[in-house]
Amino acid sequence: MSSILLPPGFVTRPATLQDAEAIAAMNVEVELALLGVSESAAVDVLEFWQDRDVNLESDTLAVTAPTGEFVGYTSVARTRRGIMLDANTAIRLSYQQQPIGAYLLQFAEERACTLLDAYPETPRTFYTWSFTRDMSHLLTQAGLKVESSDYRMRILFEEPPMAPRPIEGVIIRPFIPGQEERAIYNVVAETFPDIDGEPYRLYADWYEGMFEKNSSADPSMFYVAIADGEVVGVTLCRIYPQEHSGHLSQVGVRRPWRKRGIALALLSTAFNEYYRRGVREVLLDMDSTNQTGAWNLYHRAGLHVRSQVDFMTKSI
Repeated sequence: MSSILLPPGFVTRPATLQDAEAIAAMNVEVELALLGVSESAAVDVLEFWQDRDVNLESDTLAVTAPTGEFVGYTSVARTRRGIMLDANTAIRLSYQQQPIGAYLLQFAEERACTLLDAYPETPRTFYTWSFTRDMSHLLTQAGLKVESSDYRMRILFEEPPMAPRPIEGVIIRPFIPGQEERAIYNVVAETFPDIDGEPYRLYADWYEGMFEKNSSADPSMFYVAIADGEVVGVTLCRIYPQEHSGHLSQVGVRRPWRKRGIALALLSTAFNEYYRRGVREVLLDMDSTNQTGAWNLYHRAGLHVRSQVDFMTKSI
């Protein structure tokens, strides 16, 4: 390490699989204190390590206090977009006045530079998502800037959701693996540029992120809307059975078929299946600048804003 030092008695080491619970517990503690709710869980940490092929020995750092208490963690992973800082990066609440956060980010950036030297074809972008105001502040101090912000929306099921309303000429059903991946990508690739004005990522990148490196994605909960024999709408879902929670990864409808209730029917279909499986909380992230009418759609579906998520980047 170069300039930022830990106080005397603090010890660093690589994280281990057994640390996942302690890392999640730190995030839960912070989120409950700042947001009043938390959905962090050990499975999120393990998923990041597994899906991103993280080398625990070299790509992670854990910090323990002189008492032996686990007080800090971070990790990085190389992706097609650049070097990702693990969004599970955390500092125990009672130690946040110590320079632990700055030390962790210093390690993460130095490790990112090492990976970039080893893989020069990787974009020189250091990026992550921040779920609290305090973490966004810490990342800003480290030189990252907010590139975009999402609203994290939430619905709780205290009773069975309403059944989806039938739409003439439209069938909602599960997607067919091995046959409709490209079709659902085409819907997503048409939908998302309407949100941020940017070209959507290539099919290979999307497929890897959705099917190969996303262990919580559940293709049995990918739903398509069929009209005139083609896929015109999709909703792609993630599920965390142990936490009884779910996440709507992507919702989209092709332009000629919008404003017909298809997106609401897709959401209702997913909500009913979540409920049948015992899931009682579902989350969704929506771009804060979204001008497509999604805000009204999600409110009609019963979702409400819970917090803000900042996507932050830095060129290194």
